[in-house]
Parts: sequence; structure tokens; C-alpha cells
Amino acid sequence: MDACRRLLPDLNYSSKNSPLKVGLTGEAAKALKASPTLIAAGGEGDEFQVIHTQLAGANLLRTVERAVITALLPAHPYTLFIFSNADHSRWHFVNVKVARKEKSDENRDTRLRRLFRRISISVDDRLRTATERIAMLDLAAIQPELFGLSALPIQQRHDDAFDVEAVTSEFFKEYRRVFEAVEGAIKGLRGAENRRLYTQRLFNRLMFIAFIQKKGWLKFPGMAENEYLEALWKDYREKKKGDDPNFYRDRLSHLFFRGLNTPNDVNIVGANTGKVVGKPSFLAGLIGDVPYLNGGLFEKSDDGTDDDSSIVVPDKAIDAVINELFARFNFTVSESTPLDVEVAVDPEMLGKVFEELVTGRHESGSYYTPKPIVSFMCREALKGYLETKFPGERKDAIAAFVDEHTAVGLRDGEAVLDALRKVKVCDPACGSGA
Repeated sequence: MDACRRLLPDLNYSSKNSPLKVGLTGEAAKALKASPTLIAAGGEGDEFQVIHTQLAGANLLRTVERAVITALLPAHPYTLFIFSNADHSRWHFVNVKVARKEKSDENRDTRLRRLFRRISISVDDRLRTATERIAMLDLAAIQPELFGLSALPIQQRHDDAFDVEAVTSEFFKEYRRVFEAVEGAIKGLRGAENRRLYTQRLFNRLMFIAFIQKKGWLKFPGMAENEYLEALWKDYREKKKGDDPNFYRDRLSHLFFRGLNTPNDVNIVGANTGKVVGKPSFLAGLIGDVPYLNGGLFEKSDDGTDDDSSIVVPDKAIDAVINELFARFNFTVSESTPLDVEVAVDPEMLGKVFEELVTGRHESGSYYTPKPIVSFMCREALKGYLETKFPGERKDAIAAFVDEHTAVGLRDGEAVLDALRKVKVCDPACGSGA
């Protein structure tokens, strides 16, 4: 907490210490360790405020954060909300942007909606993205108006700093640059299309690992939490031997095709358990403890290139991926919605990369559906389901319930909510599931 209090004056906000009352009840009230506190302010008349709330648990629950913000926002419309867990080891900086909702049909008015956007900080996260974004909040960088600095330009500055699209665009720009450098560095492949396809598979596999290591599923001795690839690369560089060491051949090929592609009940010299009876596993010493990942991503390709020893991925190419691309950005596997997002690289980036760089997707009929379209399709499907199940409910009331999460117009809101809890949904063509 001391670090946070030092940060805000460095960004030219004046320090405050005023406890606030928040009218929460039930589970949300129990989740608070301390009442929200106004800890800083900025602009003329201290119109823009910074409010900190400490939660009682080890994790930061978005439902509780939204409840606190919803309760405080009417009296504090221009605010940066900061949340920390019980021991201050995890932090969320939350920006609430007010945006106009598009018309869902010609008979309904446009309405304002709140977009919750958060920057996550913990001892385990890469902080470059967070640092760059938070640095944008410096009041000294905002041009004052004729009568001083009002809350509106400060709020606009915060809205810009929490723009996840800007982070996504920056990552994709770097992704393309590193992708093309690696594509040009790989040796032993003939033809531009073969080179592109091989590089795509390599990046797909490495990107997938970059996300799942955030889940804590990949373990390697001495690694920092959720930094498996970095630990594997570091161990290789410290122990590499021989005249021609190669990270892809000596480590990644074993990880891809023996570790992650080996069912858990089939133990190839300890590939999945990291142990064999009576002695350490040689393979576990190379790749650590990894699970079996079904789905085909780590199966060897049908074109034979994964078995072709004449194809060489130089160490400098892997170094570029790990240290020039992955190390620069924070990855998240948290579930985002159109109205609640984390300012980080999320799994939807896999879809953007797919759309922009994948060769031959038109010929194969492979397409990625953007999240807003998926969200719209899901909402429309839920409306149709509820309209069929509850013919006595008004269609506009069901639409408001699904789109805006308000049950005011429903005759029996509890019954409708219970139906959503029990419904089973099957998407037989979900692709990657992203």
C-alpha cells in the first residue's frame, strides 16, 4: 500500500486519506476487509478522485469490484478505482468508461453503458504493459484548460490509458515483426508457403504455451511462477553442451511431441510425471512436469516437416520470440466480456493472428469469429430460448434482461434466472473455443 501511495504523488495527484461509506449488503459487504478510502485527487477542486478498496480474500473478485464501483460511482463520477487483496500482493486498477450502447433494434433507444477495464498487477506478472499504461495517467502530461485542469480531460486521459485495443495493436505489430524475422531465419525449408506454414505452427504452439503457463499447468525446477518458457530457455542456455546445441531440437521438440502430446496414462520415461522408479527422468530434466494436451496442436504435421532433421530453427529465433515479444507483454487467461476486460494480451489475440497471418484459410474454409459477434449470437440465442420457454413474458423485457442485466420488466425474474442456470448449450462447430 505504501508503494501505491508513493506512486500517485509521482503522477502529480495530491494525497488524501478519507474513508467513504458504501451501501453494500450480503456477500459483497463481507468481501471487504476495509471500507473504501479516497487516497488521492487531481484537477481543479479535486474533482477527479482515486479510491482504494481492500478486499478480504486472496483473490480479487470482479463481482465484488463491480458492486463497490456501482455503489460509489453516482457520487464519484470521475474516479480511478484501485483494489487490492488481503495482503496487498494483487492489485486491480479499474477504469470505468461510459459509452453509448448501439441500438439493438429500431424500436429501442440508445442507452449509456459502463465498460469496466482493469490493469492487473501482481508479483508474478510482467509489468511492462502496466507500467507504460499507468505512466500515461500523469497529470503533468495533460494540457490545462483556460481555467485550470478539469475532471473531463483527466477522465479522457484515463480512458485512453486503459484502451485494450491500443495494447492489442501494439502486440500485433510486434508479433508481425518477430514472426517475419523468425520466418526468414529458419533454415532447410523450400518455398515461401512451406516456410510460412512451418512458422505459423511454431508460433501457434509457442503462443498457446504462453497462455497456458499462466494457468500454472507447466512446471520446471526453479522457475518463477507462471514463467515456464523463460525457465526452460534459461536452463538450456546454462547447460547447453556440444558443438551444435539447439533449443528447438534439444528442448522444444521433446516438449511438443513427447510431453504435451503424451496421454497422462502413458509415461514415456516420466514425460508426464517427472519421475520414474529409482532414478530421475532424463526427459523431465529437459522439459519439467507437463500435462497431456489433447486437440491436435502438438501432433506432428502430416507434411513430415516436424520429423525433418534438416530443418533448423536457430536459437536467435527463439530468443526473439521469448525476449523481444513475450517478455514485453502481460498475458491473461481471465474471462473477459464485452463490458468487462483486462488491459492485457488475451486469448482472442490467437484469433486476430489467425485472421491476419494464416495462409490458406480461405481455401480451407477456416475463419475466426470476433468476440463481439460471438457475444451478439449468444445473446440472441438466449433471447430465443427464453421467449420460447416463457411465452407470457414480454419480448422487450427478456431483451433488456439479457442485454442490460435488468429484470425490472419481467413478471417472474427468478424463474427466468433459474432457467438460465439450468440450460445446456452445445456448439458443434466451436473451433478453438476462443
